[in-house]
Amino acid sequence: MSQHVHRDFPRRLRALRTARNMTQRELARGSLSVSYISLLEAGRRTPKPEVLRDLAETLGCSVAELTGEVDAVATRPASLTLSYGRLAIEAGDPGEAERQFATVLAAAPPDPLTRTEAHLGLARAMAEQGRLDEAAQQYESLLRDNTDGPAFVASLGMVISWVRCLYELGELHRVIEVGMGTLERVDRLGAWESEDAIRLLATVAAAHAELGDLRQAERLLREGMDRARRIGSPRARAAVLWNASQVACEQGSYREALELAEEALAFFRQDRDRRSAARLLTAYGCILLSHTPPRVREARTAFDSALRELTEIGGGIDRGYVLTELSRVNLLDGDVASAVDCARRSLSELGGQAHLERARAQIALAAALAAADDKEQSQEVFAEAAQTLGRLNASRQASRAWAELGDMLADTGDPIGAVEAFRKATAVVHLGRAASDAAYPARRAG
Repeated sequence: MSQHVHRDFPRRLRALRTARNMTQRELARGSLSVSYISLLEAGRRTPKPEVLRDLAETLGCSVAELTGEVDAVATRPASLTLSYGRLAIEAGDPGEAERQFATVLAAAPPDPLTRTEAHLGLARAMAEQGRLDEAAQQYESLLRDNTDGPAFVASLGMVISWVRCLYELGELHRVIEVGMGTLERVDRLGAWESEDAIRLLATVAAAHAELGDLRQAERLLREGMDRARRIGSPRARAAVLWNASQVACEQGSYREALELAEEALAFFRQDRDRRSAARLLTAYGCILLSHTPPRVREARTAFDSALRELTEIGGGIDRGYVLTELSRVNLLDGDVASAVDCARRSLSELGGQAHLERARAQIALAAALAAADDKEQSQEVFAEAAQTLGRLNASRQASRAWAELGDMLADTGDPIGAVEAFRKATAVVHLGRAASDAAYPARRAG
């Protein structure tokens, strides 16, 4: 682009157009082609001065604001600033998005819908930066007063965002508490058969699976699939299939798990939901690695594709998931140095608050360190991961971590340490199962 046009011009042009509810054809006004407007918004063309003047006139702004020479925040309508924030999220720049949403809130807009949208954007920007605690608090604050009536039903998407933050934080019991409480209220309002309600149910089922309660997870997913068929929602069906594939994998039904994941993946690709497709592609690769024998080459292809996509659209926590699995792939291929590097990069991407996935990344790092003959550090990392998973009540994964540590200690000639690790592996499963069964009886079908 020319020196007179800021690199942010494509996003500004699109934000100004969408804030004014204009189509690309309406912006073109017959003097420009729709394809040219599309290329400008994609950053693939540099506008000439006369084109900039025409665009600014049509959009009702100055050329300086359009090109980014000035940022007229003081006179900019809140709707435009919100558009800038949303587009910054889409472009993978959550820091800039947070600045835009905070600008709206600082102006104290009188419109409650504008304030709510700004708070929602702020929460999402925080979550994208790995500040999950702050994001969860934002969502909880927004939902506190919407406990009944149509406004509550409309806020289900907000609840989903909140419980996903809680899920990443490892607060699995809280996910179930909030999710089930919300679904019960939806039942009472007679609004159960909605896409968001089914997606929330699928998230609750995933939390049960993480806690080792696969029976309850299966029951909820069957109910979710029945609801999705009833309302004819492909997106809701895909959400249920995604989580059902994880449960099938946990049960050793790898062929079924792959088929379920492939069906869900086809929907997200067709729907052009790039982030969901990339995240599911990561889960698909995990199933391939869990296969007997592991289908390493296919898994690597899936992970590489997911990482490319997530690097382009942003999402550090999501990239962390992929890098954890690439560490496992590299270790299976005998590339120990790359395995260590990927695990460390994963921990860096995840930040300090994604406790559940950090523990998984630590297990990958510990295994790679053991292969690199750094037994002492490997043992420390294994134990830290297992203790974290136990504290989060992720009993199945905690058990696996202790078991892996036991295997490593046995291989290095420490039979007493190995026996103790295996004892902890058994104990954490029994404790997790007892807590899960006592706290969460089967849910009544709505």
